[in-house]
Amino acid sequence: MRSIELVLDPDSDAAVRAAWDALTAADLPSLGRSGTNDPHVTLAAGDALPVPAGFDAPVPMTLRLGGLLLFPAGAARSVLVRAVVVDPVLAAFHTAVLRTTPDVVETSQSGAWSPHVSLARRVRDEDLPAAVATLRATPLPETLTVGGVRHWDGETKTVTPLA
Repeated sequence: MRSIELVLDPDSDAAVRAAWDALTAADLPSLGRSGTNDPHVTLAAGDALPVPAGFDAPVPMTLRLGGLLLFPAGAARSVLVRAVVVDPVLAAFHTAVLRTTPDVVETSQSGAWSPHVSLARRVRDEDLPAAVATLRATPLPETLTVGGVRHWDGETKTVTPLA
C-alpha cells in the first residue's frame, strides 16, 4: 500500500508521541510500540499511488483536532484515533491530492474520507476505559501544526518528501 500523508512539525509530532508513550506506559496498545511509525494524517491511499509532481492547492498549516473515534478492528477490538476537523483549507488540499491520484481506496474518496491521527490499534473493548483515561491525562493540543507532505511506499518502506 502507498499513501500521501500530512506529517507534523516537531512540537506536534512530540505531543502525539507523548500520547503514544502514555498508552505504552499503561500497558495498552499504542502506535508507539512499533518504533517505525510517525504521527501523520493520511490524505490518500492505494496500491499503485504514484509520487505526485505537486499540488494545485496550498498545504494546510494547521489541523484542528476533534474528539476520540473508534474504528472497527475485529471482534471486540477497535482502532483508537483523534478526529481531524475538515475545514475549507484541508478540504481543498484533499481534493487537490485526489486530482493527482485517481486510483485510491474508497476510504480516501471525498465523502468517505475520515481524517484522523491514529493512537492505538486493536484496543480490546475492556481496555477502552483505561485508554480514554490515559489519553485524558496526556491531552493533545487542540491544534497540530503541519510539518510537510510525504509519499509513503509501504512495500519498499520508502518515504519521499513532497512539500
